[in-house]
Amino acid sequence: MNQLSIILLIILSSIYNLYNAQIPTIYTRGGESRVNWDEIMSEYEDPNYDGPPFWDSCIDAPSYIKASSTLSPQGKYNYSVDNLTDFDPRTPWVEGKEDYGIGEYIDLELPYGSDNIKILNGYQRSYSSWKNNSRVKTIKVYANKKAICYVELKDKMGSQYFDLPENDFQRIRFVIVDVYKGDKWKDVAISEILQTACCFNSNTTILNIKNNLSINQINNGDEIAYLDLKTDKINVSKVAYTAKQIHHTLLKISTKDHNVELTPSHPLYIKGYGQTSLYALKRKNNWSNYQDMLNQIEILVWNNDKQKSEYQKLIGIEKINGEFETHTILKLEKGTNYIANGFVTVVY
Repeated sequence: MNQLSIILLIILSSIYNLYNAQIPTIYTRGGESRVNWDEIMSEYEDPNYDGPPFWDSCIDAPSYIKASSTLSPQGKYNYSVDNLTDFDPRTPWVEGKEDYGIGEYIDLELPYGSDNIKILNGYQRSYSSWKNNSRVKTIKVYANKKAICYVELKDKMGSQYFDLPENDFQRIRFVIVDVYKGDKWKDVAISEILQTACCFNSNTTILNIKNNLSINQINNGDEIAYLDLKTDKINVSKVAYTAKQIHHTLLKISTKDHNVELTPSHPLYIKGYGQTSLYALKRKNNWSNYQDMLNQIEILVWNNDKQKSEYQKLIGIEKINGEFETHTILKLEKGTNYIANGFVTVVY
């Protein structure tokens, strides 16, 4: 190598290091030492079970997913990238390279943006499967072909969560940068990539005919109010299933008479759009931020004094960060909506 080539290499290396030094590193939350998924899943595989459809509530899968490589099927087991979105932690995607999969990637589109991504790292069929196969330690995240951050995962079973830097991504790419080596095999596995979506902050009040209830106090069997959208009358239904999650990003929204704190992906009734979330509406209209919605949209609320529903303009919206215990109602015995701090929302 001549002197000019060496100088160019040094310059390029310096530029590369400077570029990567500016990329933030995100650290995951959660994870467990051991998880027996056979025991957990057995309840949901009972043909008589009539509860929430998944082993974890309020989760959704990427709307698009593709991998750079996949390990060939081994006997009755396959390692397709579709396993990442099948809601079964026992079925992983495994990359198809002969070494530790460094540089292999997953392309995906998240339905609810960059918040509260859930990843189940490694081959979680059993603890021995998890230990024997390699797990991801570090991924590099790209959006629009630009590196935006690193994500450092824990070497743990169970669910880990992280939020990407603020942005609206059509599609993102997770590239394997480093791994935790398996006890027996180099194959690198991930069992699920999902997203927790719904929920209201625990300080939300739910309308009831007799006395209003805080959403964090509602149990299966409690009676709450729902709105008959055809007759515009309030009826009563028993709660069938509830759920709670930890979220780290909420929107605090307000109209002239009401305010509430909810996840960006939780659906409301928006005039001219029907049932949709503020996040989906922002993307649909190509608004650069949530403030663009102010005085532009009207949200369905319940006027308790007049005993009728009405649309009110969105006059306040603020993104708040922290650690929030959030709750939602997944199912009612009858009816498909309920009233949260005056806002008409849907079971989810």
